[in-house]
Amino acid sequence: MCLVAKSSMSKSTLTTVRQTQTQSMAVVLAWAFAALIAYASLYPFVGWSGAGLNLAEIITSPWPTYWTWFDVSTNAVGYAPLGFLIVVAARRTRSRTSALLLSFLLCSCLSLALEWGQSYLPRRIPSNVDWALNSLGGLVGSAVAALAVQAEWIARWDRWRRTWLASGAKLDIVLLAVWPVAALYPSSVPFGLGHVRVRFGLVNVDEWQAPAWLFEPMAAIHAWSSADLVAMTGLQESLVMGMSVLAPSLLACAAGRGAHVRLWGLFTVWLTAATVGIVSAALTYGPGHALDWWRPNMWLALMLVLGVSWFARRLARVVLMRLVVVVLIITLWLLNTSGSSAYLDQSLQIWEAGQFIRFHGASQWLGWLWPFAVLSYASMRMFRKT
Repeated sequence: MCLVAKSSMSKSTLTTVRQTQTQSMAVVLAWAFAALIAYASLYPFVGWSGAGLNLAEIITSPWPTYWTWFDVSTNAVGYAPLGFLIVVAARRTRSRTSALLLSFLLCSCLSLALEWGQSYLPRRIPSNVDWALNSLGGLVGSAVAALAVQAEWIARWDRWRRTWLASGAKLDIVLLAVWPVAALYPSSVPFGLGHVRVRFGLVNVDEWQAPAWLFEPMAAIHAWSSADLVAMTGLQESLVMGMSVLAPSLLACAAGRGAHVRLWGLFTVWLTAATVGIVSAALTYGPGHALDWWRPNMWLALMLVLGVSWFARRLARVVLMRLVVVVLIITLWLLNTSGSSAYLDQSLQIWEAGQFIRFHGASQWLGWLWPFAVLSYASMRMFRKT
């Protein structure tokens, strides 16, 4: 009797711990997504003035005479993930209806506060239509989450994750989810993330107010980043393209438990890469050029990805993390020791003047920082035994 009671209590405690872990991850993701929304809404953070609007003026302002379906869709969809995450985070402490209402109010208040902040920025235009669409998106995301909780989809996801994903692979999934957004940003070669050398070259070192011990090494970095370098050869481009897709592929393998799960993860990464290439090219050059991201030397990169991934699908998680570190170091070295290409210059010009500017630099920063975040994470994981 005592043993049965202890077993029942232990199972109940374990279930509570797992639910708390899911809830805590949802809280972290919700805060991160809210920060990303704030960044996108207030970018580029320059020209603040003291002549802003009050909330009543924003709410009652006339509807804008100019709008596009792109603006409508992005404003409506942008807040849906935040609403979903808030409901998942609040599901253990509140009822479904209460969590849905709380999520809707938080999304609506955040949107209104950011629209009010935009009124102090000369390059941003506050709009009550944006506020309404953001609130609607948050409500839709909250409703989907409430239905998912009621249908036990979240619980099923927890069970699937515990069965088929490696222990401690939550951050792997988060990094893999961010990768498609980061890969949208133009780089010297398709999928080549982490090309920060050009960014260092745009900084005016003479305007820095830094101590001498920091000024001199940074000036040397600036001189290096401003120097004219030789463009990559065709073989180097193939190697960078292959390794740029190989890094998330190996990370997907490390997150999976079992060869068949890893194969599904690899297929998902490759399908996502093709989709990102098509979407990026279509938004940059137009739908008629959606396949321009494919290059003749892409076949060599594809063979590299397929061959290494097939070999790596049965390796231990710690070995895969070490491979991720090696692949990223080689990729970053090749990208940042080679000159920029005409492809990159043309893509950036179109990006800055076209639809991509509506992402307000979010994908740009992710494209720069994603490989360094994965490199740091994999470096900490590659010596763990579990």
